[in-house]
This record gives sequence, structure tokens and C-alpha cells, in this order.
Amino acid sequence: MVKRFLRWPFLLAVIFFMGLAGYWGYSYYLREIKVEPQELIVKALDATNQAKSYRFHVEASLISGGNRIDLSKLDGERAEDGSLYLKGHMTGQPVEIYQVDDTTYFRDPASNRWMITPGNNPLEQEKYMAEINPLSILKVTRVDDLQYLGRQKNIPGRPYLLTCRPQVNNQFLNSYWQDLYYQLWVERGSNYIRKVSLEAAHRQRPQDKLTMTVDFYDFNKRINIKPPQ
Repeated sequence: MVKRFLRWPFLLAVIFFMGLAGYWGYSYYLREIKVEPQELIVKALDATNQAKSYRFHVEASLISGGNRIDLSKLDGERAEDGSLYLKGHMTGQPVEIYQVDDTTYFRDPASNRWMITPGNNPLEQEKYMAEINPLSILKVTRVDDLQYLGRQKNIPGRPYLLTCRPQVNNQFLNSYWQDLYYQLWVERGSNYIRKVSLEAAHRQRPQDKLTMTVDFYDFNKRINIKPPQ
């Protein structure tokens, strides 16, 4: 009778650990294996495009005639009120720009003085450029050849990696480039796209290639952009 009584704690412990192992296994299956790429990319695009503020780093280059030409390397931030700050290099020239309300502040690289353009927004015509509005390359209208390549163990947070050939509502890309190929790193939990890498061929000279990478961070954080003094 005593031996039979002593078996109960052991059996309960076995049942508990079996249940725990089953729960962990099912959770692992949902996280690592059972990922629906179509569902994931829809959630990721929706979550990212709805961000009201964010910071970013963008690099773009052109490969032509076997040579790599750096087009831009910029850090920037967008505030909830639409204000913008950019700093870095474009086509080999230093760039620093503030856009606050309808006033643009541009640092002249020759004199290092601030040039002010009040009463309008000269950056509006460039709103589809990734350097000015990097979320514009994520205005995806159609996705082809969508693939899920698993979680990336060598990247902090082990994001999901998706690849696809999208069609986008982006005037700059559609005017000059074709055959777009995207890689998207999606953060688990938030579904934010933390990084996007794209390649495209020039419409008139398909042998020329555009490459661009954008890293996003600080989504929906409080960002206060004030014009230079």
C-alpha cells in the first residue's frame, strides 16, 4: 500500500513533464515550422506601413559595366507629424536636410551654411524615393514567387526571412526599374519588417542593376525633430 502511494508523485511528475514537453514542442512547431508565408507578409506589410514614426539606415548602389557606384548612404528619421531628418551622402556629396512643416533646411556642403526654403515642400516631388520615404518601397500591390526561408539564427532576434518578386506602387522604381527581387526580414511578435533588401534591373539597360538595403528601427517611438538654429 505504501509503495503504491509513493508511486503517485512520480507518475504526476512524469505526466507534468510530458505535458510540458508537448506544449514546448507545439510552440516550437508554430514558431519555427508552421509559418504561412502569405499570411506573414500581409501582416508584416500592414504593421510596417502603419508605423507613425521610425528611424532608418539606407544604402543604395548601381552596378554598371562590372563597376559598383555608390548612390547613397544615409541615416534618417521620420516623426509622427511628418517631419524628416536626413544625414549622410548622396552621389558622393555630403547631405544634411531637415523638413519641418513646409520649410526645408539644407546644409550647403561648400559653405557649411544652412539654406532655408520656406513656404513649400520641395521634397514632396521626391516622396517616392527610398532616401526620402523608405516605406514607399513597401507599398506592395502584388507578390509573386513568395518563399519562406526560415528564421535567421545569425541575426539578433532570429527574424523570419521572406523573398519575393513584388509589384509596388512606387513612381521612382516603376519609372526606371523592373524585375524587382525583395528579401524581407520580419520580426517575430511585432511583425515589423526590420530590414528589406532589393535588387532591380534598369528598364533601358537591363545589364545595369540597382541594389538597395534599408534597416528600420524605433518604430512608433517618440521622435522630436527640430530645425537647426
